[in-house]
Amino acid sequence: MKIWTKLSPNTSNSSPAGRPAMAEPRPAVAPRTAEAMRAKVLNPPTPRSPAARPDLPVTDRFSGRPLGPVGARPTERRTLRQWMADHPFLMWVVLPSLVAAFYLFFIAAPQYVSEARFTVRAQQPRAAGANITGELLGSAGFITSPENIASVRTFLLSHDSVRKSRETLDLVGIFRRPEADPLFRLWWANPTAERLRSWFRWQVTVDVDPTTGISDLRVWTFRPDDSKALSLRLMEIAEELVNDMNVRIREEALRAARNELRRAETRLTDARVALTMFRQQERAVDPSATASAAVGTISGLESDIARARSELQTLQGFARPNSPQIINLQNRIRGMEAQVAEERERIAAAGTGVTELMETFARLNAEVALAQQQLEANIIVLDRANSDVARQSIFLLRIVEPNLAERSLFPLPYWLSLYIFISLSIVYGLAWLILTGMREHAR
Repeated sequence: MKIWTKLSPNTSNSSPAGRPAMAEPRPAVAPRTAEAMRAKVLNPPTPRSPAARPDLPVTDRFSGRPLGPVGARPTERRTLRQWMADHPFLMWVVLPSLVAAFYLFFIAAPQYVSEARFTVRAQQPRAAGANITGELLGSAGFITSPENIASVRTFLLSHDSVRKSRETLDLVGIFRRPEADPLFRLWWANPTAERLRSWFRWQVTVDVDPTTGISDLRVWTFRPDDSKALSLRLMEIAEELVNDMNVRIREEALRAARNELRRAETRLTDARVALTMFRQQERAVDPSATASAAVGTISGLESDIARARSELQTLQGFARPNSPQIINLQNRIRGMEAQVAEERERIAAAGTGVTELMETFARLNAEVALAQQQLEANIIVLDRANSDVARQSIFLLRIVEPNLAERSLFPLPYWLSLYIFISLSIVYGLAWLILTGMREHAR
C-alpha cells in the first residue's frame, strides 16, 4: 500500500470504505502531443471572429465583395496590361486588323479614280546635213524630254497648280462631300494653302515611267464627275505650262541675237553719222580723190617744169642771157616750182593736210564697212536662231484622256484588310525576333 501510494500520489483519502482507493493509471502521451499541449498552455488561442470561420465567406475591407472561404486559393485579378502581356499577337495584330476591317467595310466611303496619261516631246534637230535636204531631214525628229517631264510633274503638285485649279473648281467642296467618311475627307472647312496642298497631293498622284517617259495622272475623289473634272483641269494646266515654257525658251534664245543685232545697227548708224559729219566739215566727199587730184597736178607741173628747163637750156645756148624769151621761161619755171611746193605743202600740212584727211576718211569708211558686215552677220544669226527655236519647241502629247469612273477602286476592303493584317504580322514578327535576341543577349 505504501509503495503504491508513493507511486501514485493522486489517491483519495475519503473513500467510503475508509481505505485509500487505488488511482487509475494515466495514459501515455506522445512527445509531439505533449509539446503541442505545452505550447497551447503557454500561448492560449484568441477567440476566432466569425469572418475567420471556414464556413463563412471573407469580404474585402474596401469593396465589400466576398473573397471566398479561408483556405481556398485566391482568385487573381486580370488587368489590361497583364492581358496584353499574355496575348501580344491578339493585341497588336488581330485587334487592329479587325478595327481596320470594320472601318473599311462599314464606314469608309467609296472613292473614284480618273486616270489620264501624257508625255512631253521636243522637236530638235538630230544631225546637221551637208546640204539643205539633209538639214531638213535632220530637223524632223521628235524626242522625249525628261527634264521637261519632271518640270510638268513638279508643277502639277505645286501651290501654283492648286491655285489655278481653285480658279475654276471648288477643291474644298470636292474634298468635303457629304458622303465622305471622317478619315479620308478634308477636315478643315477653310484650310490654309499648306494644308490644302498636302491634302491635294494625297488625292492626286503623278507617276512617270523612266523607260517610256509616259506620265500617269490619277485623281481620287468621292464622285466620278469630280475626278474627271479635276483631271481635265490638271491637263489644261499642264498644257498652259508647256506653252509658257515654249514662249520663255524662244524669248531667251532670241534675246541675245536681238541684242547683238541692235548693237550692230547702232554701231553702223554711229559710223555713218561720223563719216557724214567729216565730209560736211572738210567739204570733201572723198579726200582720197582730192589727194589723187593733187598728186596728179604735182606730177603735171613737174613734167611742165622739166620741159621748160629743157627749153631754157636750149635758148641759153644761142640767145643772150637778158633775152625776153629766157626771162619769161625762167619766170614760168619759178612759178611752176612755187605751185608744186604749195601743192606739196597742202598735201603734207599738219592737221589740215590731205594725208591726215585721207587717214581719217579711211578709218571712218572702214568703221562703216565693219559695222555693215557685223549687221549682216547678226541678221544671219537671228534668222538661224528663229529657225532653231522653231525646231526646238516642246509640246504636251495626250495619250489617254481623263475617263469617267463607273465603279469605286478605293477602298478595296478585302485586299486592304489582308494587306494590313500581313503588314502587322511582319512587324510583329520582326519586333519579337529583336526582343528575343535582346533577352538572350542580356542572359
